[in-house]
Amino acid sequence: MENPVSGLSQPVSDSAFMAQYGKPRNYGFNTAVGEGVAENRNAIRAAIDADQVITAGAVVRLRLLEPMQVARYVLPTNTVVFGVAAIEGQRLSITVKSIESGGSIIPVQLTAHDTDGQPGLNIPNSLEREAAKEAVASVGSSGISSISVTHNAGQQAAMDLVRGAMSAGSQYLNAKMREVKINLKAGYQLLLISKE
Repeated sequence: MENPVSGLSQPVSDSAFMAQYGKPRNYGFNTAVGEGVAENRNAIRAAIDADQVITAGAVVRLRLLEPMQVARYVLPTNTVVFGVAAIEGQRLSITVKSIESGGSIIPVQLTAHDTDGQPGLNIPNSLEREAAKEAVASVGSSGISSISVTHNAGQQAAMDLVRGAMSAGSQYLNAKMREVKINLKAGYQLLLISKE
């Protein structure tokens, strides 16, 4: 046997080893699609700036986690932007319509997306909270409609005033109790995406 075939590794000199393994190598994945091309991103990372209690129509304070270019302006990381909240089912949508930078108002059309990629922030259990508030509010409003008969016109007028004040107060409290409040925690990350 002159040239035996062996699966054992052959000794390699240090210089040959360094020449072979010292050059740059690609340890990436090979796919059937071919070479990956970096695409332009369409989202800007942002976060809730501070703990906030939000209701529908309230202003939400956000902070950019990376620089953002809008028209000829470059907004640096940590720029504070403000959006308006709307509650839609189990999502809290946030829309940013303008940003202030260096004394200029920059018109934009940005919507917040949660990290699951869906529009709006996920607010689980919001429907259950809303149903509980509706039940409490309806119980509070049912106790005011009492009828009283007085013998004196002055007493009747006073009772009507008291009843009117109680009714107005009850309606105000009912509206406040039905109002859904969402607690947003500082640092909660989201994505801002341009509608354009």
